[in-house]
Amino acid sequence: MRDQLRIAIFTIVEGVALVTWLALVRSDAGIFQVSASSLVAGLAVLAIGITIEHIIAYNVIHGRGLLELQGAPVGQKAVVSLIETTIWALWIALTRLNTIVAAVVLTGLLILEHTLSDNVFKGKGLFSRLIDRRTIGFSLIEAVGAAIWLTLVEANLVIVGVLILIIASFIEHTMAVALGRKETIRA
Repeated sequence: MRDQLRIAIFTIVEGVALVTWLALVRSDAGIFQVSASSLVAGLAVLAIGITIEHIIAYNVIHGRGLLELQGAPVGQKAVVSLIETTIWALWIALTRLNTIVAAVVLTGLLILEHTLSDNVFKGKGLFSRLIDRRTIGFSLIEAVGAAIWLTLVEANLVIVGVLILIIASFIEHTMAVALGRKETIRA
C-alpha cells in the first residue's frame, strides 16, 4: 500500500504538469494557437513537473525520501525530463496532422525515453541502452491514455479525460517502478 501511495504522488505530479501544459499551449483556436509566452510557460511547467516526477520516481524505486536530492542523479533525470518534454511537444504537434500517427510516434519515443530513464534508475549510463522491450507495454498504455485524454478534452469531457490520463499513468508508473527494481537482463 505504501508503494501505491508513493507512486500515486508522482503520478499526480506528472498529471498536473501535463494538464497545465496542455491548458497553456491550447486555445479555442487550436493547439499552439497561443502567445509565445504561453508556449514557453507551458514547456517550462512541463519540464519542471516531469523533472520532479522523475526524481520522486527514482526515490521510490530506491526506497528513499520522496524529495531527497542528495545522491540522486538529478542531472541525468533532468536530461531525461527534457527529452520527455520534447516528446510530448512533438506528439501534440503531430496530433494536428493525424492523431493515430501521433499516438504511434508517441509510443515509439516513450519506449526510448522509458529505456533511458530505466538506465538511470539502475545506475547505468544514460545512453547505455536505447531500447528495452520490457518498456513496450507500459509505453503503449501511456500513449493510449494520452490519446484518449486529448480526444476527451477536445470533446469538452475534460474531467473524464484527466481521469483516464491519471489511471493510465498510474498503471504505467507501477510497471516502471517494478522494472526499475529488477536487475537488467543482458540482451
